[in-house]
Amino acid sequence: MGINKFLLAAVLTMVSTPLFSSQSVADNIQSFGTATFAELKAEFADQPFVVSLWSVDCLPCRVELEMLGELKKEDPSFPLLLISTDSIENREEAVYILEEYELETIESWMFADAFIERLRFSIDPAWHGELPRSYFYTADHTFTAHSGILTREKLMEFFPMEATGD
Repeated sequence: MGINKFLLAAVLTMVSTPLFSSQSVADNIQSFGTATFAELKAEFADQPFVVSLWSVDCLPCRVELEMLGELKKEDPSFPLLLISTDSIENREEAVYILEEYELETIESWMFADAFIERLRFSIDPAWHGELPRSYFYTADHTFTAHSGILTREKLMEFFPMEATGD
């Protein structure tokens, strides 16, 4: 009977242990609600910034995340916001992907409302959900949207080198 209790305790420990070792990193992922984007823009008042929208199931997004990870490594001050369009319940998978591209230390967001159309609308009423999707905000917060894989050249077209600290 003592062995059964030991086995039960061992099984319960294994079941409750996260599959990914980055539990603390997952804390960098915040819930994205309908008011979040307005709050983020307010944090960047009078500053240019880039928004990258991605998903764990989007292979082209990973190409873009790799480029963004390299850019952040070169210039840690590059003003980048990462928003995953996946449900916040998938945060561990998102953390794993962000770690792969060395973006795990960046504060990121994941959709936290089942009504995703409302969340997309809060970012851009003209956006229909295509991914990857990027936005380039100027200091006065006018923006340009880009759908498809973002290249470094395209990024620099919208967000000149001096804005990245180069």
